[in-house]
Amino acid sequence: MHELSVAHNVVEYALSEAARNNSSKVEEIDVEVGELTQVDPKVLSDALALFMTGTVLEGCRARVVVADASFACRKCSCEWGMPEIRKELERVPDDLKVREPDSQELPLHFLPGLYSAFIHCPRCGSSDISALSGEDIRIRRLALA
Repeated sequence: MHELSVAHNVVEYALSEAARNNSSKVEEIDVEVGELTQVDPKVLSDALALFMTGTVLEGCRARVVVADASFACRKCSCEWGMPEIRKELERVPDDLKVREPDSQELPLHFLPGLYSAFIHCPRCGSSDISALSGEDIRIRRLALA
């Protein structure tokens, strides 16, 4: 569960910024998670609350927002987002999915570097694509008192 390590790092960063700025309280923190990171926003929120307890972040308004993913074709420069990707991924044969006890998932969940094996440009069909957004986790705002 990488949400715990993400939350721990976010809280550690906020604590170091509060100390560096001689702040006795952190009032707000906004964390943006890209939809390709596989971070569950609810689990991350809960983990942040856990790690903030007993620190200058206790009572802090922590918001976790999901940033949309987007892709670009290196051949024709077409750009598109996850709605188009979801339609394409629905056509992946079952024998290419990872069988889990409660579901069948695409290997992209486990190995995001496999995008080009499953995702193609909607304009020219090329698999020479890159992710433009949706792969990062960022602290977008930190409000100190």
